[in-house]
Amino acid sequence: MIGPIFGSPEPGKFYDVQDCAYAVIPDGNGRLGVVRTPKGIMLIGGGIERSETAKDALTREAVEETGRSIRIVSQLGLATQYVNNRAKGKYRLKRGVFFIAEIMQKTTQPIDLDHEFMWLPAIEVEQQLVRSFHKWAVQQHVRVTAEP
Repeated sequence: MIGPIFGSPEPGKFYDVQDCAYAVIPDGNGRLGVVRTPKGIMLIGGGIERSETAKDALTREAVEETGRSIRIVSQLGLATQYVNNRAKGKYRLKRGVFFIAEIMQKTTQPIDLDHEFMWLPAIEVEQQLVRSFHKWAVQQHVRVTAEP
């Protein structure tokens, strides 16, 4: 994967590479669908498992985090971020593929009970997102939708 890289590696640390898929979910009224987690506001999505495509992973993650399915509309872009969790001694290089998606009706209870799905104005989402590469994806979406 290529695209912009956010964060920086700490010298001497080993980074596990994690391929991920995330969704920017607009509602057509200037809001975006996100999840509030114990870590803060995040885009819906997460790690891609071995037997999955990025789209499969994103679909699975959406159900796990929100209890809702999604419809993937298009690919938005690729970006990477170094994530340094010094307290836990975990260092990851998250390689993300970002999609535009639509959220569907709730069909089941979420598996990730510490995730709360919510709609926020796009400007608030951009300001509150925890991960820089998530912010980049929202900026890309805003730029694309603003073009004539």
